[in-house]
Amino acid sequence: MKGISALVLSAALLAPGAAFAGWGAIAYNPGSGASSEAHGYATLPDALNAALKACGSGCLIVTWENDRCIAFATNGSGAWGDAFDAANQQEAVAAALKYCGQGCSWKEWACS
Repeated sequence: MKGISALVLSAALLAPGAAFAGWGAIAYNPGSGASSEAHGYATLPDALNAALKACGSGCLIVTWENDRCIAFATNGSGAWGDAFDAANQQEAVAAALKYCGQGCSWKEWACS
């Protein structure tokens, strides 16, 4: 039984496209610094609405994705950067930090 379970788990991890499924989005409020992410939604509007609702009043969508990874970074003083269409979390966060510039830290990431 353990052998079968390990085989099924290995196949699921190695199957192309199995890692991500759905739509995701990141919202940000430049005035308050609030941010949020949503991932795994069936439609883009659902992901956008979920990110905005979680972020709160005054938030804007900064990026979205479908079956990929996204990230958002800011320095808290107005500079920000985002990444989209990344293969994994590390790639997305690195790109967002690069586009944001010196003194930035990542705030959100999502993979669907």
